[in-house]
Amino acid sequence: MKLIVGMGQTGFSAGRFFARRGEPFVAADTRGANAPRARWIESFGPGTVVEGELGAGLLDAEALRGLDGIVLSPGIDPAAEPVAGLLAEAARRGIAVESDIAVALREATVPYVLITGSNGKSTVTALTAELLTAAGQRVGIGGNYGTPALDLLADPVDVLVLEVSSFQLEACEPAAIRARAATVLNVSADHLDRHGSIQAYAALKQKILVHAETAVINLDDARVRAMAADCHGRLVTFSASDENPALTGEHRYYLDVDGESLCRDDQVLVRGDELALPGAHNRLNALAALALVEAVVGRAALDRPALRKALAHFTGLPHRMQVVCRWPVDGGEVRFINDSKATNVGAAIAAIDGLAAAGIAGQVVIVGGQAKGQSFDELARALKTHALGVALIGEDADRIEAALDACPGNAPATARCDSLEQAVRWSAELAAARVSAGREVVVLLSPACASFDQFRGYADRGEQFARAAETVCDAADVAAPVSAEVAS
Repeated sequence: MKLIVGMGQTGFSAGRFFARRGEPFVAADTRGANAPRARWIESFGPGTVVEGELGAGLLDAEALRGLDGIVLSPGIDPAAEPVAGLLAEAARRGIAVESDIAVALREATVPYVLITGSNGKSTVTALTAELLTAAGQRVGIGGNYGTPALDLLADPVDVLVLEVSSFQLEACEPAAIRARAATVLNVSADHLDRHGSIQAYAALKQKILVHAETAVINLDDARVRAMAADCHGRLVTFSASDENPALTGEHRYYLDVDGESLCRDDQVLVRGDELALPGAHNRLNALAALALVEAVVGRAALDRPALRKALAHFTGLPHRMQVVCRWPVDGGEVRFINDSKATNVGAAIAAIDGLAAAGIAGQVVIVGGQAKGQSFDELARALKTHALGVALIGEDADRIEAALDACPGNAPATARCDSLEQAVRWSAELAAARVSAGREVVVLLSPACASFDQFRGYADRGEQFARAAETVCDAADVAAPVSAEVAS
């Protein structure tokens, strides 16, 4: 008998998994009357929802007689009551607690690739899957991105490519994670409200590398580089420079001296001008994906025309440096970029610095939302270095404003905005005032925060930004927006 804690998307995938296997299970949820009990019972039948307070006493319920395992959904904090009490009692009784990812990895019958990191993991997951498909593999893609991992086990595939989050890794034992290849792309402060410290957060990410057959290590990230010492498998490294003195491992992937072309050892794999994927950070993402692909299908596959075509045509994912419209002004241009997926400080800084490195001299940046325990000191430095203006939105706007006030340097124009629509209008007006002939100013939504204070999620936030930007562009009587374009 299994107890599934959480009746969201992950919980339903666990229910489907156990139902396919004919194993008994019941579910409970922290949301009380708001839990989707009727939908659950409709899907799995009466008797599959356990009633009672979700705490230590629940384990004495008649419905849980013979309980031998708990599957904990990643959205539920194991340290928060009443779940903490339930899990403590389960530990006392010797009842195993696992995440859906832990169950999926144990039951997988094909090799799997694991990808995590603070930023870029969805892009690398999608790109790795596309490249493996181009190499002739039947690929199941999901985990924290798209389809839950347990749902993929029913599909006839050759390899699983899974994005995994720190939440999913909390209830995973490192010894049980045996990836064909794994990478931690980077580590920056995120989810500290749940994990307590960046050290604890990094330790969760590191779990996927320890026993991987091939660990793909980002040498440009000090925290990730330190993880290599505990890896038991072969090491493959990637870096923005071929002169990185720490380059080690069986093979090394790097960007050549122009920072554009993708290289392996002493060979150029793909020239920078062949790639649609923009930005130096995405060049690094592509290096990581290539290293993962090689670990699965071998070096020769990287030379296949179909794989090179897939890499060249990959443009990225929505809400990640996505151009939504352009507004011609006085011989110049205001460009609106949706980077709503930047839900932490590290991601926002990468966007701001990346635009500056690409020669964009003017940025008006929209930031704010739920801080998740982050410090905004580094963000404030990036904004004071590169931003013409900063529009502040959301629950923790005052914390970002305080960080800006405390940071030395010239202060950009700032505005506290009650809504995203207001922030877009203010940003557009400021950007238009700073445009000159031949010059481009960017209005960038890169919030550095979670979105749930004002939106259903980062996608909803990005879509609302796009609509507000398109309203500005349409009012200016410009051409239809290019919503699928990605920023360079």
